[in-house]
Amino acid sequence: MTSVVPPEPVPKGLLTVIVPMPPSYRGGTEEYAYQVARFYSEKRPVHILTTSARWDGGEHALSVGSATLERLNAREIMERPILSGGAAKARLKEAVETAGVVQLHMPFPWVERNVTRWAQRARVPMVLTYHMDAEFGRSPTGLVARTVTGAYRSISAVPALRRCSVVVSNSMGYARASPVLSRFLPQVRVIYQGIDFERLQAADAKAAEAIPNRKPGVARVVFVGRLVPYKGLPDLVRAVAQLVRSGRSVELLVGGKGPQLPELRQLVSQLGLDSTVTFLGFVPDGAVGKLYSEADVVACPSISLLESTPITLIEAMAFGTPVVGTTLPGTEESVPNDGVRGRLVGVHDVDALARALGELIDRGRPANPPPARTWRDTATDYLALFDELERSRGPR
Repeated sequence: MTSVVPPEPVPKGLLTVIVPMPPSYRGGTEEYAYQVARFYSEKRPVHILTTSARWDGGEHALSVGSATLERLNAREIMERPILSGGAAKARLKEAVETAGVVQLHMPFPWVERNVTRWAQRARVPMVLTYHMDAEFGRSPTGLVARTVTGAYRSISAVPALRRCSVVVSNSMGYARASPVLSRFLPQVRVIYQGIDFERLQAADAKAAEAIPNRKPGVARVVFVGRLVPYKGLPDLVRAVAQLVRSGRSVELLVGGKGPQLPELRQLVSQLGLDSTVTFLGFVPDGAVGKLYSEADVVACPSISLLESTPITLIEAMAFGTPVVGTTLPGTEESVPNDGVRGRLVGVHDVDALARALGELIDRGRPANPPPARTWRDTATDYLALFDELERSRGPR
């Protein structure tokens, strides 16, 4: 009888992670990218390549664990980091060609096109994590922005998706609805995002001083995130105005910073809500958990596919706080529309948004929130995918 000799295991090479923004910048993509990289580094060597855009190295930078971090020269064009200089491109090419497996978080204009080409030629497994359908500029409906967005998708995003080994989405609903990703569904794997519940629970007394004390008899609605148009904040402000006009005692706390702040302040003043709406600015990690815990409702009424799944809604549910989102595909797959833990409303439906806020305020916080999926869970799923791709490739 002939014995079958199992194949030699493929040695795990360097995991190279490519992220547009450095860990001192706090956005959904960065939270995702650096959290999973931190857990990757517990299992295998990890090298992160990012850019110098918006780097400040301050105290609020995200941890990368034992991974190494390298910043490449870049400049911002239409609020997106673009590598500058031949040296940065050459260094990135070298890092890709010597990697064991590459994960790139997109959108990363023009970089993703080159990285997937280099990886394909070097037979390096390439995983793209697709966060959103990128649009460019502060007025994405303008002619210049629409032209640049179309050019980016056809010249960079689509070629990258054609060449990658696997593209990961936060939800299959989002992948099917995306005008770009829907063309590549056979390559799509769904890996759900997680949260860092322990970090959010670790209260920082000094940071928490920025959170106003609760007012007796006043319901608290909270938003946490970047102040950008696709988050739908004007709709939330108008919905809170409806609640106030109906005689409810309610306040809105807005945690975060971003380019839409002047517009939002103006809207608040126009609606006579200066004593109702408080802009907190950036909320440190040590205060976010307190913000969620003391909220009656956390809302993020996103209005476009620039948002796949608002992570703040998932975080808030882990604290037992009911949430309100919109009927975008990724949110529908992640947030229950049961009137207890959550409620979903149509995009730009301010009346329905106001009703949902009022309904959840009246019902109160649900008991016994379900266990939250963590970033370690997400990283574990990715590591299994990387191992699978390396085994299928075999030795080079």
